[in-house]
Amino acid sequence: MGIDTSKPHLGRIYDFMLGGHHNYEVDRQAAAQILKVAPTYPKWARANRWFLQFVAAEWEQAGRKQVLDLATGLPTKGHFNDMMPAARILFTDNDPLSVAYGGDMLAGNANMRYRLADISQPETVVAQAEEFFAADRVVAVSCIGIAYLVPDAVLSAVLKALHAWSAPGSLLALTFGTYVEGGDRAQVAAAIEAFRRHGNVSMHLRSAEELVALASPWRPTTIRSLPEWLGVPDMFTPEELLGQGGSMAGAFFER
Repeated sequence: MGIDTSKPHLGRIYDFMLGGHHNYEVDRQAAAQILKVAPTYPKWARANRWFLQFVAAEWEQAGRKQVLDLATGLPTKGHFNDMMPAARILFTDNDPLSVAYGGDMLAGNANMRYRLADISQPETVVAQAEEFFAADRVVAVSCIGIAYLVPDAVLSAVLKALHAWSAPGSLLALTFGTYVEGGDRAQVAAAIEAFRRHGNVSMHLRSAEELVALASPWRPTTIRSLPEWLGVPDMFTPEELLGQGGSMAGAFFER
C-alpha cells in the first residue's frame, strides 16, 4: 500500500510534534502553519502521549490484561505495546495505511493485533473487539487523542456501544479538548480553523460536564487537566493558557 505524501496526515503531524521520524515534508509544512496560531500544540502533543503512558502504567500496575485502543494511529515508541508488553491489546483505526503500517510494527507481538475499524461506525469496532477478545469482555478502553476530533453524535454512539458490549469491571480512559476560563476564544477559533485547513480535521472542544453527558452511561471517576494528572501543573504559563484559550484534560470512567 503506497503512502500519499502529497497531502498532510494528522497522525504524521502528531508524530512530528512528538519529535518522531514517521512524517514527511508535507506534514512538517502543515505543522509549521498550525504552529503559527497554536504555538503550544507540541506541548499538548507531548502531554497527551505522556498521559497515555501514565494510563498504561496505571493499568499495568492494576493487573489489567486486555486493552482496546481506539483510533490508534501509529503505535510508535511509548505506546501501549511498549508500556504493556504482556497484555492482550487490540489496536484499531479507520485509516488502512495506519493499520497496514502499524500491523507491521506489531508483527513480533503475538498477543497484539491491529484491525481496521471506524469509530463513526461503532458496529465495526464492536465486531473486531468480539473477534479478538471473544467471551472475555472485561477490557480497558483507551479513547486517548481522538475525542476532540469527532462530533458529539459520533463520540456518544461509540462509547455507548462499547459500554453495552463490555462487561462490568471495564474501564475507559479519555482525553478531550476544553476551554480555558477567561481564555481567548478568538484564538481558539483560529487554531480550529488552522487544523481544518492544514490538518484536514475538525476540532471539538467541550466542558467536563458536556463530556460526561456524552460518555454516559460510563461513570466518571476522575477528571483533571493533563498537567495535573502528570504532576506538572506549571507545564504551561497562565499567559500561554489564556492566550491559546484552550487546554486538554484527561478523564477516567468505569462501567
